[in-house]
Amino acid sequence: MTPPIHVLLIEDSPGDARLIQLMLAQAKGLNFDLTWVDNLAEGIDKLRAGRIDVVLLDLGLPGSRGLDTLQRLLDQDATVPTLVVLSGLTDEEVAVRSLQRGAQDYLVKGQVDSALLVRAIRYAIGRSHADEALRHAHRALQERTAELIVAKERAEVANRAKSAFLAHMSHDLRTPLNGILGFAQLLQHDASLNERQRTAGNAILQCGEHLLTLINDILDLAKIEAGKLEVCPGDVELTPFLNGVCEVIRVRVAQKPGLALACDFAPDLPVGIRADERRLRQVLLNLLDNAVKFADHGRVTLRVRYLPSARLRVEVEDTGVGMDEEQMSHLFLPFEQVSDPSRRSGGTGLGLVISRQLARLLGGDVEVTSRPGEGSTFAVEIAAPVAQPAAPPPANRAVDGYQGARRRVLVVDDVADHRALLAGMMQPLGFEVAEAAGGDEGVARALAHRPDLILMDIVMPDLNGLDVIRRMRLLPGLRDVPIVAVSASAGPEDQRLAIEAGAQAFLAKPVDRAALLDQAAALMSLRWVRLDDEPASAGSASSRG
Repeated sequence: MTPPIHVLLIEDSPGDARLIQLMLAQAKGLNFDLTWVDNLAEGIDKLRAGRIDVVLLDLGLPGSRGLDTLQRLLDQDATVPTLVVLSGLTDEEVAVRSLQRGAQDYLVKGQVDSALLVRAIRYAIGRSHADEALRHAHRALQERTAELIVAKERAEVANRAKSAFLAHMSHDLRTPLNGILGFAQLLQHDASLNERQRTAGNAILQCGEHLLTLINDILDLAKIEAGKLEVCPGDVELTPFLNGVCEVIRVRVAQKPGLALACDFAPDLPVGIRADERRLRQVLLNLLDNAVKFADHGRVTLRVRYLPSARLRVEVEDTGVGMDEEQMSHLFLPFEQVSDPSRRSGGTGLGLVISRQLARLLGGDVEVTSRPGEGSTFAVEIAAPVAQPAAPPPANRAVDGYQGARRRVLVVDDVADHRALLAGMMQPLGFEVAEAAGGDEGVARALAHRPDLILMDIVMPDLNGLDVIRRMRLLPGLRDVPIVAVSASAGPEDQRLAIEAGAQAFLAKPVDRAALLDQAAALMSLRWVRLDDEPASAGSASSRG
């Protein structure tokens, strides 16, 4: 039997109540359980006391008329599940306002028969259920939205914390590396060293550069995860670029006597391509370094082809230990290192992860094929339109000094070793170097010595380097002096802030000597004197230590 529909009729006219009772009794296939009361107060009590599916409300009850009756019912704390208004009024405005205030339907007495009444009740119940479902969905959506907002805020807080941690870690690691790599570079240019000392200096330099690579890998992964890593395409002279990559990896191959490096470049390679040279070099060196790590005998082959689809295809093949399917399934997971544990030293497990992400940013991907005991082949294709790069600069011969009058350089850094390092890079070339251990002292020294170039550390305890630069730019005697910001905080935002403060250039710690000299030459319009230059002509002075 069909479950009954519980109807509450609030009607003060016994005749109208009897008529509605008869109409409901005539309904076919439906079972109505009608409760009749003749006043609003009793109707509200019935609502509170038991289950009601639908309320039929007469607007003309004693003590109230029209919409006041409806409003009095809705103002009570009793829940009105479904409401159908009955009225003798044919006023369209009353009907519309009844529906606006919460009624599901409006019926005019004298124009209702059994079929219309039953349809109205069924429609009202269905609409009420739909409205409730919508309200429930809306509440659920609001709750879910609130949860997502909270989750988003927590994720943003976590990302900010991670970014802050990585920035501090980068600064704290780059600071000692500045001394290690900087003085190792100075040792390379010290002619008084014997072969054993020079070899030791080169080992320090290589180990420091390897540590810097690991730091950069971690920072790059964080940027990739945050979607902040960008590519900067430019024109790349292809063959010299590839030869440079081979020279770097050849040093590592030479440490394994049973291993050889083969570079197989197709004869039809274009002269130049358009790509992000730094990121492409990072991908190739990571793949080659991985191949060298897992191969002790045989060869590592770098194979390069240019495809008709304007894509560069690079394959790195090795005759090493190889991998099975299980190992390859973990190959591109962060901090995972597969194969023999004895070969896992010296890396973070990020090289291949970053290589794949960078390859995708460059418009390609990294693929791998391998079999245990038979070696592996990594292949990467990237978008690389043909380009015509500018003529390369002259060979980078050793700098011995510069032409012209003696120039003054001021080094401002709170770490004595870092001041000594920069002075050691500049003084042997003929620069007069003054030092300052803090921001206030830096301003005073600059006003006293009137330098031609200022090398300004950014993070100092007494006065932030950016504030020092801003102060100098307000002083007439220092307003136009070239300033190079030097910092172990080396993110894009750090560089932007330094330039906005008034610096002409930015150098990241560890300071690269060649980059420092390039900036010095550009900002002071220097012409270098190199070791194998012809002697300067008469009237042309040469400054060097």
